[in-house]
Amino acid sequence: MKKIFKALLFLSVGALLAMASCTSEFDELNTNPNAATVVPGTNVLGSSMTLSAGTLFGTRLSCYYTGTYCGYIGSDDYEYRVGINNSMWTSMYNIMTRAVDAMRLAKEEGNDNLYAAALTFKAYNAQKTTDMWGDIPYSQAFKLGEGITYPVYDSQELVYNTILSELKTAADMFDENGENIGEGDFILNGDVMLWKKFCNSLRLRVAIRMSSADAATASATIQDILNNSTKYPIMTENSDNAYWWFPGIAPDQEIWYESMGTSGDAEKTGWRLQQPIIDALQDNNDPRLPVYADKNDYGVYSGHRMGPFQASDTMNNNANRSHIGDWFMNDPAGFVPYMNCAEVYFGLAEAYERDLATGDAKVAYEMGITYSCMESGQIEPSQIATFLAEPEVIWDGGTTSNLEKIALQKYVALFKQSVEAWSEVRRTDVPLLTGVSAEYASAHNRPPFRLAYADEEKSLNINFPYDVEEEDIFYGTQVWWDKRTGVE
Repeated sequence: MKKIFKALLFLSVGALLAMASCTSEFDELNTNPNAATVVPGTNVLGSSMTLSAGTLFGTRLSCYYTGTYCGYIGSDDYEYRVGINNSMWTSMYNIMTRAVDAMRLAKEEGNDNLYAAALTFKAYNAQKTTDMWGDIPYSQAFKLGEGITYPVYDSQELVYNTILSELKTAADMFDENGENIGEGDFILNGDVMLWKKFCNSLRLRVAIRMSSADAATASATIQDILNNSTKYPIMTENSDNAYWWFPGIAPDQEIWYESMGTSGDAEKTGWRLQQPIIDALQDNNDPRLPVYADKNDYGVYSGHRMGPFQASDTMNNNANRSHIGDWFMNDPAGFVPYMNCAEVYFGLAEAYERDLATGDAKVAYEMGITYSCMESGQIEPSQIATFLAEPEVIWDGGTTSNLEKIALQKYVALFKQSVEAWSEVRRTDVPLLTGVSAEYASAHNRPPFRLAYADEEKSLNINFPYDVEEEDIFYGTQVWWDKRTGVE
């Protein structure tokens, strides 16, 4: 019996070895010599950028959701679909995971500039994520390989301080004489100096945002940047803008143009501007109005009006509502705006006006307006000069404070960056948005405070923070830096 068993064992082992040999030969015969076996880090960064553009600037999030919440884009309601809500959460984490992978590969490749760019991009998207949801997994996220399947939720304060630390690390790492970032950089095309400016401008953005909750850290960050301007350059002109410009030939066409189905005729799209952005422009005779909007069928500028009677309001039919200007949505070779220098100048103006740093607030404010007006190439210098003299625009003039003026002009300059604009209106309450979607108007006096957490997080992550109050899907606990009172 033992002899039979041994014979069968040897036969089995022999068969397995033969099969293994055949499999090896089969794999060799069927290996594509042209297929990549190692993915370059720059390709992974490009993958992160592509997903980020499609998520943050796709029409679902940038128009229907945050575009509506910030008063830019008109819609029938505050849509909530479980699957879509879950997918936005998942997409943001996939974006950051790919950036982390790009960092890992950059480290293996010995490419500090690629590492710094990927870290900057991770931090950029992390701020977007925490601004939409508040407390999020971050310090323990992206560590599945270390066995962390249920990452803890960090407070938004901790996330913000971590982001500042990451951006400082990246800022210190960029080297114009170092390695090339590579072809995966679709936003800044491998220009290390532009990455330096983008990174430090993001530090300024983060500091300004958190200044309502932690003025000391914000001030220290701003002063660190401004006191070391050679080491930490910031955006100062429109050529510094972090914009992704598209080739304009299918399938590489600008996202709003492609997804809104305009096919060269913006007037056929269902997307229309909302009244708050029309008011912000029209009330001050802003020369950017015809760049941002087209006149309606009756020859005037008018936007969608949110409120309890929005469904029956005749001003909300397509004949009465202005559609989005061609420069923003009807150009296949258009752009996705990650950040512009106008915002940087408005951030400086606010910092100077609030004594978070020392500088000329008026000059910074006027520079912000000037560069915002100039970027489309459609506004003459004389028009800008006239606009700067408008009663509610001129520094120290009119009935509004200088800080309100800064906030309103920053709001205008952020158009198309809907997630960012929604964060700013929650921080400053400028412009004052009291038009709430009909189904929420009886209980709330402002647009949504936050996005709802993904259902899969609530059901699967044992560390989900149930102390965060979610009311009526979009309301409840205000995010850390949202210090407004009397809002509900």
